[in-house]
Amino acid sequence: MEEQTSIIKDKKEKILKTNINGFDELFKEKGIPRGNSILVAGGPGVGKSTFCRQICYNIVSNGKNCMYVSFEESIERIIKSMEIFGWDIKKYIEKGNLLIQKVNPLDILRMKFGSIGGSGSATELSYKIKPLVIPKDFNPEVIVVDSLTAIIAASVTKDKNYRVYLQQLFSFFEETGSTSFLITETDPIPTRYSETGIEEFLADGIIVIYNIQKENIRKNAIEILKMRYSHHEKKVVLMEITEKGIKVSPNTTVSIN
Repeated sequence: MEEQTSIIKDKKEKILKTNINGFDELFKEKGIPRGNSILVAGGPGVGKSTFCRQICYNIVSNGKNCMYVSFEESIERIIKSMEIFGWDIKKYIEKGNLLIQKVNPLDILRMKFGSIGGSGSATELSYKIKPLVIPKDFNPEVIVVDSLTAIIAASVTKDKNYRVYLQQLFSFFEETGSTSFLITETDPIPTRYSETGIEEFLADGIIVIYNIQKENIRKNAIEILKMRYSHHEKKVVLMEITEKGIKVSPNTTVSIN
C-alpha cells in the first residue's frame, strides 16, 4: 500500500497542473510534464499571453513561484491585463511569488553579441552571459517568455545570433528545471509555428491557439500539437476567453478548415 502511494505521489510530482478550466483534461496524465519547454503559438489577439498569464496566476495562487519575462509590454500593462479577470496579482508580487521583468531585447542582444571587451568571438563570449537573469534564491516553477517574436525582430539582421541565443535559452531552461512557456507569433491558421523552425525542434511541446472564422462568427480554439513525455488528445477543441479567464471545452472539437 505504501509503495502504491509512493508511485502515485511520484507521478503527481512529475506533472504540472495548469488549472486552466478544461485544459488539463486534454492530457491522460491531467497536466504537462514538469520541466518541458513549450511554444505557445498563434496569431495576434488569440489569447496566447492570457493563457500564459493565467497559468502564472494559478501557480502563484498555490504558493509556487513564477517568473514572467516581457520583451514588449510594460509591467503596468501586464498587471492591468490580469486584473481585468479579477486576479489579485499585486498580492503575489508583494509576497514574492510572482516576478515580472520588462526586458529590452536590444539590450540582451547587445550584451551577448555586441561590442564586448576582451578576446574571443562574440559567440564564445555570449556563453558567459545567461540568456535570462533569475534572482538568487528565487526558484520559479514556471517561466514565461513573451515573446520570441520580439527577440527575432530585434536581431533581424543577425540570424546567427538569434539561433545561438535560442540554443542557450533552451539549455538554460533545462538547467533550471522550470517548466517554460515561450510565446511566438504566427499566422491566424499557421502551417509553421515559429520564425525559423529551430524553435519547434528545440521545444518539448507546441500548443497552438487559433482564431477561426465561420461565416460571420469567430471562435477561439486550442490544440496540443506536440508534447514530449505525455499522452494527449490529438484534436482541436473550443477555447473561450470569459470574464474569469480561459475556459477549454475538451469534448467540443472545432474544424479549422
